[in-house]
Amino acid sequence: MSNYLKIYILLTLLISIGCEDVEVAAPGNNQSNESVAPLGAIIWDENNVILDDEKAKLPENSAPGITIGRLNATDANPDDEFLFEIKSQSTGSYFTIVNDGSNYDLETSASIDYESLAGSKDITITITVTDDNPDQKTSDFDVVIEITNVNESPFWTNANGLEQTNYQPSIVADIEIPFTGTLYWDDEDNDQTPELTISTEKPDWLTIDINGKTATMSGTPDWGNNDVGTGSFLLTISDGEFDVPVDMNFEVRSNQRPYLQSFLPTHSFRVGCYQISDEILTYVARDPDNTSYDFNGGNEFDLLTVDHNEDIGWLTIDLNSNITKTPSLVLRCVSTPTNNDALDGVQQITFSITDNRENIPQDTTYQLTMVVLENHEPQFVNSDQLPATIPSDETSTWTVQWEDVDEDQIRFTIDNPPFWISYNESDGEVTAMPTSVQAGQYELLYTIHENNGCYSQSFTHSLTVE
Repeated sequence: MSNYLKIYILLTLLISIGCEDVEVAAPGNNQSNESVAPLGAIIWDENNVILDDEKAKLPENSAPGITIGRLNATDANPDDEFLFEIKSQSTGSYFTIVNDGSNYDLETSASIDYESLAGSKDITITITVTDDNPDQKTSDFDVVIEITNVNESPFWTNANGLEQTNYQPSIVADIEIPFTGTLYWDDEDNDQTPELTISTEKPDWLTIDINGKTATMSGTPDWGNNDVGTGSFLLTISDGEFDVPVDMNFEVRSNQRPYLQSFLPTHSFRVGCYQISDEILTYVARDPDNTSYDFNGGNEFDLLTVDHNEDIGWLTIDLNSNITKTPSLVLRCVSTPTNNDALDGVQQITFSITDNRENIPQDTTYQLTMVVLENHEPQFVNSDQLPATIPSDETSTWTVQWEDVDEDQIRFTIDNPPFWISYNESDGEVTAMPTSVQAGQYELLYTIHENNGCYSQSFTHSLTVE
């Protein structure tokens, strides 16, 4: 009611009853009543809280913006207006006061987790109420709200306790290799330990031991029981009210065969391509299981053992790091192969690779055909007919000649020739254009190379420029 309306009503009453013994008081806080501090209180909103022994109970996890109640105050002056402010909260900052212009409501400002409240579950909110007297008066009053527990659904977690949303667990095991794994779950309710139940579709080789809110999975799939394959079974955690089921998919993988990386069944070379101690071939043994996703073998499986069978006099096989995940083999010359070795024809080497799964080892056998091809060294044929001297300030030419019994392609080179000498690699023609400045003696190293990379021959040509 506005002050003007109040004055109008008072004047009307004065006129109707007369002016004797009537004292007109101004509206608002101008009455002669003694100024005292207001008394604050709350009118609970029973739609959102439960009243029990004059205490309001609010369920945990209530959303922000829930009205707890409307704030009210009284004092000796009925015309006073009041301001309400939160002075303190015993725990957190879960409540706020909202003023719509005429009313003050106490509301939630955040969701409250029952389990996170240490000690008492009562939250005491101290509110200061202030009147609008010229000589303002204030007082504090307490609003006590008990946060009550609400049963919450259990949930699956990871090893760090973080909730797993859209949880889709799976097991990948390998035949004849021990498997281990752990399941984790939890419940926001401190006084609950949800139970785990397992459906009968669980494979017989898998044992699940439950301990509180974890379960240890272990077992070794057995080849004899035909455990290789896929399937699923149901896991359910329950607190008696809520059930949280998940399908546990499982796969048991078979043992794969080891192999020699980059193996070719035949290797041939010509005499002269390899000398004593030269490496001819290198192989690395591998097992595809060792690089499979979630392989359970760790450092114990699949370790590979490589054996070989060969009887080639000029050849040895160095086996490095045997009984590991990646043994390597190096075929190396212990003597220089000759044309006599080529007469032996085709020779065989057998390699066998086995992994170390005791009950179902996988092995792979390779046969390498080694062929030594006859080859003869190329020969210079006119080394004693080359010029011993040439004149300066003239162009001189000569041809280095050679022959090869096997008619192999030959390449001719001169090692570090002086700038005034040029030559043709294919036919051995040499051109010299020295000046008098280049007069002197030179040693030219001539080399003929088989293009197959095998033999080469060299000789030194002594040349004098006059």
